[in-house]
Amino acid sequence: MASSSTGHASNRPVRVSLLDEHPAIRAILLTSVLIIVVVVAAQMVGSVASMFSSILTPLALSVLLTGLLMPLQVVLNHKVRLPRHVASAGTLLIAVAVVGGLLAVAGAQIAAGMDDISRVLGQQLESFRTWLAGVSPVAQQQLNEAITQIQNWVQANQASLAQGVLGAGSGAANFLVGGLVALVATFFLLAEGDRVWAWVVNMLPRDMQRRTYQASRRGWVTLGAYARTQLIVAAVDAVGIGLGAFFLGIPFVVPIIAITFVFCFIPFVGAFLAGALAVVLALAFQGPVAAVIMLAVVVVVQQMEGNVISPILMGAAVDLHPLVVLISVTAGTYVMGLLGALFAVPIVATIKSMVNYLRGNDPFPLLARDGSALTDVPKSLVGDKFEIKDPSRIGEATPQWLREEQAKEAEHIKDQGGEIPAVSDEQVPPEKQIPGGRPPGDPRDTQRALEDERSDD
Repeated sequence: MASSSTGHASNRPVRVSLLDEHPAIRAILLTSVLIIVVVVAAQMVGSVASMFSSILTPLALSVLLTGLLMPLQVVLNHKVRLPRHVASAGTLLIAVAVVGGLLAVAGAQIAAGMDDISRVLGQQLESFRTWLAGVSPVAQQQLNEAITQIQNWVQANQASLAQGVLGAGSGAANFLVGGLVALVATFFLLAEGDRVWAWVVNMLPRDMQRRTYQASRRGWVTLGAYARTQLIVAAVDAVGIGLGAFFLGIPFVVPIIAITFVFCFIPFVGAFLAGALAVVLALAFQGPVAAVIMLAVVVVVQQMEGNVISPILMGAAVDLHPLVVLISVTAGTYVMGLLGALFAVPIVATIKSMVNYLRGNDPFPLLARDGSALTDVPKSLVGDKFEIKDPSRIGEATPQWLREEQAKEAEHIKDQGGEIPAVSDEQVPPEKQIPGGRPPGDPRDTQRALEDERSDD
C-alpha cells in the first residue's frame, strides 16, 4: 500500500512557484521575458523572410492585388457571366491598362520637361552660389572646392560607379521578374483563389478546418476592405494634391498625381513623402509663396482623408488605433524595409479580425447567416451592435466587454421605465467597488450592495 501511495504521489504534477510573495515583480519579469521572446521571434521571422523575399514578396503583393481587384472579378464573373479564367484575364488587363497608361503619360511629361528641370536647377544653384558669395567669400571658396572634389571623385571611381549601375540593372531585372510572378499569382488567385484555399484548409486536421475556414473569411473581408479603402484614399490624396498643383501653375501635374497615388499606399510615410515632393516642386518653380500654399493644400487634403474619408470607409472592417498603425509601420520597416511598411497594416488588421473570431468576438457575425465575403459590403456584415462612445474624460475608459454589458443593462432598465443615475467609479474606493465595474450606489446592484454591507458588518 505504501508503494502504491508513493506511486500516486509521484504522478502528481509539480507546481513551480515563482515569486509568489511579490506578484508585481513577477508580472514585470514575465512581461519582460515575453517582450524579449517577441522581439527575437520577429527578428527570426525577418531573417527567414529576407532569405525567401524573392518568393514571399510577389506572393504577398498578389494577395493584396487580389483583394483590390476582386470586386471587378466578381462583376465580370457573376454579372457578365464570363468564365473564371477569362474574367481574371480581363480584370488584370484592365488594371494593367489603367496603371500603364497613367505611368506612360507621367513619363512622357517628365521626359518633355527635362529641359525645364535642368534650367530651374541651374538657376537655383546659381542663386545659391550668389547668396553664399554675398554672405562669405570663404564659404564660396569652400563650395567651389567641394564641387571640384566631387568631380575628381567621380573620375577616380568610374569603375565602381559602373558596377553600381550594373547592380541597379540587376535589381531592376529582379524587380521585373518579381512583378511578373506577382501578376501570374494574382491571375490564379482571382480565378481559383477559393479552390486553392479550400485545398489548404482540407490539409489541416479535421477539428481545425471549420474554425480556420470561418476565421479566414473574416480576415479576407478585412483585407479586401483595407485594400479598396487605401485605393480610394490614395486617389483622393492624388487628385486633391494634383488639383492644388494645377491651380498654382506647378509643372508636372500628372507625375505628381501618379507619385502621390503610389506613395499613399504606405501609411504615414507615403503621404508625407508625396506632400514633400509637391512642396519642393512648388518652391523650385513658383517660389516660397506658392510653396506655402501648396503645403496648406497638402495638410488640408491629408487631414480630410485621415479624419473623414478613412473612418467612414474603413468603419468596423479595419478598426485599428492610429498608434497601432504607427507601431506596425515602424516594425514592418525595421523587419523588411519599405515592403514591410507596405504590408504591415493589412497583415495586422487581418490577424486582428481572425483572432477576434477565434476568441468568440465575431467582427462580421452576418457571415454566419448566408453572408458573402466577396459580394457583401463589410458594413452590412457587421450587423446590429451597441455603439458605445469612448468617454471624454481620461481614466473612465473600461474594457469593451464591460462597456457592452453596461450598455445592455442600461437599455434594459430604460425599457422598464427606470432611470440610471450617473455614478462614476472614481467616486467609490476600489475596495468598495463591486466586481464588474459598478459602484455599490448603482440601483442595478442594490441587493448585491446590501449583502456586501452586511458581510462587512
